[in-house]
Amino acid sequence: MKSWFKSNKGKLLPFVAVFLLAGALITYYLYTSPFQGTGLTGSQGNQASSSTISTSRNISVEQDNPFDHKKNLNEVHVVNYIHWMSHQKVKAESKWTHYKMTPERIDWLLEKVKEADYKHEEVYVEILTKWQKGDFSTADIDHNRVWSLLNGTVGKATGVMTEEEEKDYLKNPNIKFK
Repeated sequence: MKSWFKSNKGKLLPFVAVFLLAGALITYYLYTSPFQGTGLTGSQGNQASSSTISTSRNISVEQDNPFDHKKNLNEVHVVNYIHWMSHQKVKAESKWTHYKMTPERIDWLLEKVKEADYKHEEVYVEILTKWQKGDFSTADIDHNRVWSLLNGTVGKATGVMTEEEEKDYLKNPNIKFK
């Protein structure tokens, strides 16, 4: 058996490398896709525990919306959108997904939350209503509330950015906004 490995090492190495790369890409996709199912919790906190957030209460979504969301909207989508938009306003060691916070997105999401019956609806309405009024003074607390619903372990908000810090964040060429 050892001699077979030695004689076929050159053929086996590329296969193993491709296999590992494919595994890494699949893992990356599963942990960064905004529309994955739930029941999984990752260190990035993009997934929610099915016991924490309802995934069965879907509302239909028109094709034209500010998130370009194509599927039915469930509570996991709502909490993720709030979480990812909050990154624009908060200081945190790590931020993985970035959605620009716009009045259209806030209004649309607030409307959809009010149409549905989500387990943590009051939290979402409270946060989005403050944001709709331009009040971001507690954006770090808002972030951490939804982050904890997502079972977040890395990237806890530590404060609210200044206007200058937010402008720099929005201009950062290394951040891919959605």
